[in-house]
Amino acid sequence: MFKPLRILFFSLFICTLMVPAIAGENSFPQSDFIVNISSNVPDLRAHCAYNADEAQILTALFEGLFVYDPYSMDPVPAIAESWTVSAEGTEWVFNLRDNAFFSNGDPITAQAVRDSWMNLLDPHNEAPYASLFDFIEGAHDYRTGNKKGKGSVKILAESKRSLKIKLSTPAEHLPKILCHHAFSIVHASDFVYSKKPANKESYIPVSSGAFFIENISNEKILLKKNEKYWDATNVALPSITILISSDIESITAMFNRGEIHWVAGSVLVDRILDPSSIKVTPMFSTEYFFFRGTWGPWAKSEIRNALLLSIPWKELRANYLIPAKTLVFPIAGYPELPGLTTHDTEAAKKLLVDAGITNFSTLPPLEIRIPDSPPFFYLADILEKAWNGLGFNVVVNPIPYVEYYGSLRKNNYALGIISWIGDFADPLSFLEMFRPASSLNDSGWNNDAYEKLIIDASAQRISSDRYKKLAEAESLLLSEGMIIPVAHNPSLNCIDTNGIQGWYANALDIHPFKFIKFIQQRPLPGVAQESLPDSITTHTEIVQGVR
Repeated sequence: MFKPLRILFFSLFICTLMVPAIAGENSFPQSDFIVNISSNVPDLRAHCAYNADEAQILTALFEGLFVYDPYSMDPVPAIAESWTVSAEGTEWVFNLRDNAFFSNGDPITAQAVRDSWMNLLDPHNEAPYASLFDFIEGAHDYRTGNKKGKGSVKILAESKRSLKIKLSTPAEHLPKILCHHAFSIVHASDFVYSKKPANKESYIPVSSGAFFIENISNEKILLKKNEKYWDATNVALPSITILISSDIESITAMFNRGEIHWVAGSVLVDRILDPSSIKVTPMFSTEYFFFRGTWGPWAKSEIRNALLLSIPWKELRANYLIPAKTLVFPIAGYPELPGLTTHDTEAAKKLLVDAGITNFSTLPPLEIRIPDSPPFFYLADILEKAWNGLGFNVVVNPIPYVEYYGSLRKNNYALGIISWIGDFADPLSFLEMFRPASSLNDSGWNNDAYEKLIIDASAQRISSDRYKKLAEAESLLLSEGMIIPVAHNPSLNCIDTNGIQGWYANALDIHPFKFIKFIQQRPLPGVAQESLPDSITTHTEIVQGVR
């Protein structure tokens, strides 16, 4: 999922070690949980939503067969109560919970799951994450319109509670994918909005998750606990208020006054009164430039590699906390790759001559497309100077945010930039974006050897073997000069976890709302907390500890 592009400059990296809070009972007094996540009204269509802010909000409204563990981000059974996998790894059977219901009371059956996933794959919807299901038999053909009818897709409702899917290749990472909001179960009445966008300020979907929308405006969204949710007894929060605002000063002041419990959007870090509430965490995310590889001289790998050789990498990455040399953020078990660091302008010029580029006046302008924001002008300026020095006519084109991402599928620019957060804790969540048939492929790159490596990786039954194949695919992507890695972005959140349980810093920066609850605050260092008699329930006395 993409994060609205921001560059964060820190003079100090705050490393926050998150550990599970002390156990808190749901009987502890709960209240409205107030958050600021987005500065715009989010797209609440689970099959269409695309950015990180929307992904967080959708954890409250929708659920699929699995949900993220709030601490480890491992898949945890949700609507799926149990499942089996064939010896070959190509047939999965999910047994659904018999107490799973939508917020309107309709049961969530195997047929409802199938219908929801078929809506995701509907070629008319062009859902951004649909291609992640291409390993299901018939899914790719149906999604791309190569076959008529839905019968070719091997998603089968065998009974009310039994769902079978048949895969064309093993996919041991399937539960990870099914945590993502795009694979949540959407009610049939909302399918129409996948084809025709709803009015964001009035759209109220039927919920399959722990909360439902009570009302929505362009200032806030009020969520209430869904009592029909299968796990409602373990959901503590009675309600959630999502404030929609881009007023950073106001949001910061409200957080300092205790009027907002969690700020996941922009905040004035230097004005936060309690530094311990600032959570800065390495994130499974990479900010990178990519070439539009479908036209112009930059469609050739030797030209792209010449451009990359002329980049002053240290200067380009200088203002970032975690400079990136590769696409995939380093994770346990994934092979370490050397990455892109070589700066040699003379070698770049020689590559261009060898490729037959001698008369630059005959070439189209090399357009660097960026969001209209000062930090990206800084990056584009570095590239512009380097590539003008080679002889290219470089044009920097800033695009308003509201139009930027929609412009990246057009063949009228050479280079774009994106900040991508892995949708699930697996390297494929990055590498998927460069597969030829991927619905996420803005670059337009088409490489048969790369696709074969991805397919070969899926066939591996052991994670370490699969990671090796995926690393080979990333090495090929880097050697072809398709991307310019800039940085692995940290996440920035402000939340006082002393008194809140179920929110943990994690690599995906996803915090499912169903696990969050208020608990009794732990005493500060040097302060003892005295328990009062049961008859006194209005407050807890704090006394100064004595050494």
